[in-house]
Amino acid sequence: MDTGIFLRRIRDVLKILLTGRIFKELNELKSKMNASTQNSHEASPPKNEQKTRISVVIPTLNESSIIKNPILSLKAGSYSNFEVIIVDCMSEDGTAAKARRLGAKVVVSRKRNAGYQTHLGFMAAEGDIIVRTDADTIFPQDTLTKIAGAFENQRVVVYHVGHLYYDGNILLNLLAHIYDKYWRRIWATTGHFIAVRKTAYKTVAFKPLAKGQDFDFGKRVHETFGDKAFAYDPNTAVLISSRAIQKQGLLRYILRGGSFRTRTHS
Repeated sequence: MDTGIFLRRIRDVLKILLTGRIFKELNELKSKMNASTQNSHEASPPKNEQKTRISVVIPTLNESSIIKNPILSLKAGSYSNFEVIIVDCMSEDGTAAKARRLGAKVVVSRKRNAGYQTHLGFMAAEGDIIVRTDADTIFPQDTLTKIAGAFENQRVVVYHVGHLYYDGNILLNLLAHIYDKYWRRIWATTGHFIAVRKTAYKTVAFKPLAKGQDFDFGKRVHETFGDKAFAYDPNTAVLISSRAIQKQGLLRYILRGGSFRTRTHS
């Protein structure tokens, strides 16, 4: 991260604290957390058949302990017309077998590369809309319904949302909330949630060798289609793990880019 950008982030946080806006942000965070935890793999509500087919693609490598998170949370929703595609890189912990038992389609990748695995999943997808996500993501019940609604606008190519950490403390989640609301550019797509119109993916595909494949994808969509191709909803959040932050440390994670990178709405 550029030093100037980092210092502006510190200034923005101090401004929020000193002007008393912190209480407003905390209330918004509480509402977002409540909405994001509206299911816990509980029995699903009655389902209605929907026209738009949605495919959810998840690259995996030894994710047996958490692969149930996205699959069961999607099943707990009210949207029925979807499929889950696991693109597994020869896991040794039974990830593929567990995903199959949970009802997912499994594609085997011989190459260990998230961008390549994502591309394989997109090529295998039957859906009109394809979602790229991670193995640790938990979806609120209405996520697929919101996706279908966003793409009713025919100009939308990419729809993405905010994020919160289900194993993070209040400070970490406040930073995630502030990032999504104030700092994130409209094209700044992240691997835990990118919904893409399949017809547009033929024009702009994931590049396996690109650095930061998720952000690179969003940039190229923006260069090709412009601002109006994006529907970004920072008030909606999927739940993800803070394992990357735990591994690197918060300061190092921020300095290297992490989830707190760029600027958007003020």
